[in-house]
Amino acid sequence: MIMLIRNVFRIVASYKFALIKIIFFEIICIFNLYKGNSFSFSNNNIMADNIPCPYYFLFKIKKVLKKYNFDALIDLGCGSGRVIDFFDKNFPKKKFIGIEYFKNQYERCVIKFKKKNNILIKQGDFTKYDFLKHNANCYFFNNPFKNDKDIIPIIKYITMNHIKGRNILFIFVNFNKDTFEELKDLKKIEKYYINKDKGFSLYLLD
Repeated sequence: MIMLIRNVFRIVASYKFALIKIIFFEIICIFNLYKGNSFSFSNNNIMADNIPCPYYFLFKIKKVLKKYNFDALIDLGCGSGRVIDFFDKNFPKKKFIGIEYFKNQYERCVIKFKKKNNILIKQGDFTKYDFLKHNANCYFFNNPFKNDKDIIPIIKYITMNHIKGRNILFIFVNFNKDTFEELKDLKKIEKYYINKDKGFSLYLLD
């Protein structure tokens, strides 16, 4: 219990002055029956805690996504399914795929989306899973790693194997804002941060 309280305070403190806006959006979305609001803490040496992406960020990201066309969004480290649920409600004709490492979160997703034919949930370590077979052209990462730089080989793998001439969108949430500066093939199209580690950025590979 003490560890849980410490983790909650750590999360709250990390958002600082944006906390009022974040709490407001959380309340609005919960009352509107959005799903995927559970969280858990990781004992894994590589995978980070399962902390859902703030709805405040998701609303801002949605505005950007409306300017770009995508057919299928894949959430690598989908947790309890908040991101998929949110975007499915706002982009109802799209396909969504979630890959989740932790069994309890995976099982929650399967139950939540069992009646949704456009949503596929798989359990596994996406660093070893052949997620390219799903042919997604939008990738969502709500920082699934304890070390931010562990994402770089995944991004390079996608960029080296994507279909030439096809635009690919990348959405990164709660990575250090300088994490992706070395990826010269990606074009930054949006960036919003409340501090150096909390915020999001969108990139385009064309």
